[in-house]
Amino acid sequence: MKTRVSQKLFAVRSWLKQVRRKITYSDTCIHFLASLAVFLILLYFQTLKIRTYFHPEFLKIDRSRAFYGFWHGRQFLLVPYFGKWNGSLMTDISWAGNIQTEILSRFGYTVVRGSGKRKGVQALLNMKKAMEAGCAGAIAMDGPRGPIYKAKPGILFLARKMGYPIVPLTASSDRAWILKNTWCHYLLPKPFSRCYIAMGEPLWKFTEDGNSASEDLDRIMIEWTERADRKVGRNPENVRST
Repeated sequence: MKTRVSQKLFAVRSWLKQVRRKITYSDTCIHFLASLAVFLILLYFQTLKIRTYFHPEFLKIDRSRAFYGFWHGRQFLLVPYFGKWNGSLMTDISWAGNIQTEILSRFGYTVVRGSGKRKGVQALLNMKKAMEAGCAGAIAMDGPRGPIYKAKPGILFLARKMGYPIVPLTASSDRAWILKNTWCHYLLPKPFSRCYIAMGEPLWKFTEDGNSASEDLDRIMIEWTERADRKVGRNPENVRST
């Protein structure tokens, strides 16, 4: 008797799971969630006071022929702000990635799918094609799973391949929630906070040694991140030892 009840309960749970998956993965659900997210993000941004800094050397380059490198945990302020820059971004191949893709598309980005674990090489090739068609490239250098503040080789590989500079891009806020339960310590500005977005000096030359080049890129990005923190009066996180 108990076995039959257990089997029926298992069948019901399986059926409910299939129904839930069919609903949540539907285009209608994804469209609704993306629309809601875009509305809330735009509304949220109206409460923020954002200052920007563009390095003089950056102003001399063609901004569509560059890679913009940022830390995964500092991207909230960046993505909506640069939506009209004709950039390409990479999203994961997952349910959340489907929603993120639609959100980014609405902000004006060209989206390529993939990650370090799922079709990462193909995603890099697709980003290269998008850039050859006229898009700038933007990459969360330590994404999608970390470790935090450690650049993956993808951005260096593409920058060398295409002969484009890497532009350090970072952001900070004087009052923010730091989501410590996330691997990237995601920084989410609080409403009505003062925010700062910095575009660093374009980086053209890197050593041929992959490890040394990544370490140099990490160091420069951390310096710009600490600078952004100081500009809004936030004590720079001890990212060098993270």
